[in-house]
Amino acid sequence: MERITRAADRVHRPAGPWTPTVHRLLGHLHEQGFVAAPEPIELGHTLETVSFVPGVAGEYPWTEDIASEAALVTSARLLRHYHDAAATFPLDETRDVWSQSVRIPVETVVHGDFAPYNCVYDGIQAVGIIDFDTAHPGPRVWDVASAVYRFAPFTTGQVEGSTAPTLDERLSRAAEFCDAYGLDQDSRARLAPTMVSSIVALVTTLESEAAAGNPKFVSDLQHGHADLYRADVAYLEDHLDVIARAVA
Repeated sequence: MERITRAADRVHRPAGPWTPTVHRLLGHLHEQGFVAAPEPIELGHTLETVSFVPGVAGEYPWTEDIASEAALVTSARLLRHYHDAAATFPLDETRDVWSQSVRIPVETVVHGDFAPYNCVYDGIQAVGIIDFDTAHPGPRVWDVASAVYRFAPFTTGQVEGSTAPTLDERLSRAAEFCDAYGLDQDSRARLAPTMVSSIVALVTTLESEAAAGNPKFVSDLQHGHADLYRADVAYLEDHLDVIARAVA
């Protein structure tokens, strides 16, 4: 299995059937003036080459900067700018291949896994988005819901390197993310159930890929990720009403 490697200002990543479409998307973003995404450089049979986005990825454990309110706000604004640029991508049903199913209503090309670990930071400022393998056409709220789940965060597990936030703290961060993004009222009403749907879809992908022998997903399953996500679904379902009120 190919691994992600970096050489100077270039990143070499495994390519899939969807990579040519993703490269067209990345090229379109740069044409629109959105330069916070990698720039496509080369596409081979098994590897793609894209530009390196300088900064620090928001991996766990979070630093104080990445856990900050300012990082949450700048991440939400960056996601909005990305969605606005991607919304003009010319879709072609006869040509496009995506790793995920198209979701209705199609409002833009969503990232599919917008989370701190796929954002790049310069201190408290979100300056880049990476790993577009899960990009696909869909509604803006799909990305916002996934982001709120990760940034609040609404996980029942311990976020490595930090204390578990209270429910009030999670609700406050969720509302602030939606405000900074500028999410419309209809989407806010769908945010909480969309969070649940996105996690259920994640578990389905994890288990199907593990069954197909994908080593990353086999490892995730062995480390109890599916069980954690199911616990998170139960937690969210217990708090759907209070989350809806907080982000309204």
